[in-house]
Amino acid sequence: MKTGKILGETYIINGSRENVSGFIHDMSAVIYYEVVRLIDGKFLFLQDHLERLRRSLTGSGLTYPGSGIIRENLKLLQNSNSLRQGNIRICLQKNSETTPTILCYFIPYVYPDEHMYQKGVKLLTYPHVRPNPTIKKWDNRFRISVSTFIREQGVYEAILMNNRQEITEGSRSNIFFLDHQGTLLTAPEGKILAGITRKYILEICKSDNIDVIEKPIGFDHLDQMTACFISGTSPKILPVRTLDSHPFNVNHPQLRQIVDRFDTLIKENLIALS
Repeated sequence: MKTGKILGETYIINGSRENVSGFIHDMSAVIYYEVVRLIDGKFLFLQDHLERLRRSLTGSGLTYPGSGIIRENLKLLQNSNSLRQGNIRICLQKNSETTPTILCYFIPYVYPDEHMYQKGVKLLTYPHVRPNPTIKKWDNRFRISVSTFIREQGVYEAILMNNRQEITEGSRSNIFFLDHQGTLLTAPEGKILAGITRKYILEICKSDNIDVIEKPIGFDHLDQMTACFISGTSPKILPVRTLDSHPFNVNHPQLRQIVDRFDTLIKENLIALS
């Protein structure tokens, strides 16, 4: 699978600058990766992403090159391009050595617009079970299939449903529900790829005394949920209008409370990096 057009003027491979002209990253290789968001020239929650990348290599036979070296590659990428906003893919790619090749480059992105944040988005379920859900490893066949599904159905995201008809996570996001009692429900960490945004949502809920239950939601229990949202690097926290035929309240007070608190957390994080 081609990555599509690479943004910027330069990409970085093992600490060396290369021109993006004609660059096509072979995503069929064995690749462990993270996508980091750059806001006003600052890397949001970078250490969290690097720690998850390190964990993803566990049992792979590859040696983690170290967060310091990856940070140096990212800084070189930043200094070699004029972009101050966007998404950067950090790849650790298997080669003939135990230390993987480091690749960093700007990738195309689509952030939700204000209408989506206010009115919510449409989602559809997609039958799929990740073979190693806790590891962020590129699955080329799945990516091609689910991207085609999203494009052809005209929805924002595909929500994975296992063979027990349980809602687990999005193809590139985590999903949450609020029930009639105002309890937040989400699939447990060991069953999904736990996102960085998800981590901070759970911290916000703990701080604000919002009850949380970590369990998969059965598809036949969706009518017991009053609100729904997804989270991720690009969408941040995005209200859901419908999942298949199930409608949700995009103005649920606790949903809006979590959105506001997370936006404040981002601002505080960026200020701390100044």
